[in-house]
Amino acid sequence: MTEKLSGDPPRTRSDATPLGAGVAAHVAARAFHMMGPAAEQEWTGTEPIAWEGLLEVARQLRRGAEEVLIETFDASISMLGITGRLSRAPKRTLRQTELADAMGLSLSRVSRVIDLLEQRRLVQRRACPTDARATNVTLTRQGAALTARAQRALFSYVQAAFFGRLEPSEVETLAAVFARLLDAEPIAPGRAC
Repeated sequence: MTEKLSGDPPRTRSDATPLGAGVAAHVAARAFHMMGPAAEQEWTGTEPIAWEGLLEVARQLRRGAEEVLIETFDASISMLGITGRLSRAPKRTLRQTELADAMGLSLSRVSRVIDLLEQRRLVQRRACPTDARATNVTLTRQGAALTARAQRALFSYVQAAFFGRLEPSEVETLAAVFARLLDAEPIAPGRAC
């Protein structure tokens, strides 16, 4: 959806950058808006689009994936993350706390998502037979069927929107770079200043 303000160039709903051939330049310019003179003085050329491009492409792909899931399955990425983990678990069952840890979300957030899944009869909650304090979540047959269809749709979207636009050598480069960054020791927020 775009909107046009009197005489202004077209703008996107999410980031207010003009559409067209110069989108990458406008996305790169965000680096200077966010980091100011230090970035303008120290970055020589490709750093702004490398950084802001990473963030913008991740936002666009996530948004597109979410739209595919919502429009087709009335499910969110969080819902598919939970049901997908359950589909691979022994007896399609995990503790609610395990799901929260695996998803990197709070227990209360995961509990709210599980509430929605349970209302749709895609999962069932039961007390853990070996630990009365724990709650197990089990994927139902209906949930497994919906998960499989949603995973196929999401796979098709990722193939088209991401891998379909890259050369095999670019995929290898991205994989190597992201693996190195992910395996590096995290930099504490206070240490970077």
